[in-house]
Amino acid sequence: MRHVAANTTIPVPRIYHYGTAAENPTGLGAFIIMDYIEHHQNMSRELLDPNRALDESPILDPDIAEEKLELLYGQMANILLQLSTLRFPRIGSLVEEVDSSSVSVKGRPLIANMSDIVVHTSAPASVLPSQTYASADEWYSALADMHMAQLIFQHNDAVEDKDDARDKYVARQLFRKLATERRLSPDQSTPDSTFRLFSEDFRPANVLLDKDLRVVGVIDWEFSYAAPEQFSFDPPWWLLLLEPECWPGGYRAWMSAYEPRLQTFLRVMEAEEKKMAASAAAAADLVGKVDGLSVTDSGKIKPPLSQLMRESWERRKWMLGYAARKSWAFDFIWWRFLDESYFGPNENQDCQARLDLLSAPQRKAMEGFAARKMEEGESCEVIKLGDKDAKVYMAEVLV
Repeated sequence: MRHVAANTTIPVPRIYHYGTAAENPTGLGAFIIMDYIEHHQNMSRELLDPNRALDESPILDPDIAEEKLELLYGQMANILLQLSTLRFPRIGSLVEEVDSSSVSVKGRPLIANMSDIVVHTSAPASVLPSQTYASADEWYSALADMHMAQLIFQHNDAVEDKDDARDKYVARQLFRKLATERRLSPDQSTPDSTFRLFSEDFRPANVLLDKDLRVVGVIDWEFSYAAPEQFSFDPPWWLLLLEPECWPGGYRAWMSAYEPRLQTFLRVMEAEEKKMAASAAAAADLVGKVDGLSVTDSGKIKPPLSQLMRESWERRKWMLGYAARKSWAFDFIWWRFLDESYFGPNENQDCQARLDLLSAPQRKAMEGFAARKMEEGESCEVIKLGDKDAKVYMAEVLV
């Protein structure tokens, strides 16, 4: 947050102190002391459908005035544009240097999916990523292993039957295969690749407004890290407030509703890009930084963010990043949208057409895994493995 405050105009709370649970004299857990930002309400409240029941998930007001939507979307676009200028040489979390106010990538990436796996499965933290990464391929491989950890250590309701267990196992193995073969990020692992600050929890609910609908604060930065730049190039899921996997009617219905809102968002982003380019031209020390949206470290021209987002949407690149970050959304996206784009026709959209892509040890591990899942479903018990046993079992399944 301090780095964002020092290098952008994004309004974030000032941090006074923070510490671990062991450092908290109250004994209440980890803590952070920061400014309270005076505000009217969060942006989500201004965007949501007022006729939707309070106990239902918020959805964008279908009758919202275009002028209001442009005002709010425009400010969100400006924030994303500024975040995309913050670049780093590795993938991971930012750590503030003890002897200076500078930051460097020294901590493992901390993402929402890791938190969900710890909360909703019996996976020990030791099987989750514990290092920084030098390339997008390495990070995709770690994300693939994380998907397998979710499947392995979620003992109840993880699979419906043996066929479902096989489908989910094969999907994860194929995703790992693509990551290992560097087929998931052909444009992100070149020598001049850099990684951009990406906030997984950046959404209207975490953006504070005054009574004039102007942004006065952006909060909840815990899932921010230096990530593959394609994550920043994907259009944001939150334009409709609700994730596609939760949308009534599923992904295709969500995409149909999303398309016109994306066009509005990209239009206001283009306007923000022009403003920022004009400011850069007027301030020589900002040239190349603000328009770092279009110039790489090696001097190559990169299209503006709005164009990259449009391409991501039209070519469905966004589905890869979305599936990579969300274990519980992964399977549907894989079999309905991604599998055939990498491995060719698959009439039934399941694992049967892909079994020949697995090695003999993997097919054997798949059957043992499916049988174990059936046993877990019958016992309805949650079995917690120690760090050593969990890693051994992971290795047996990943093979």
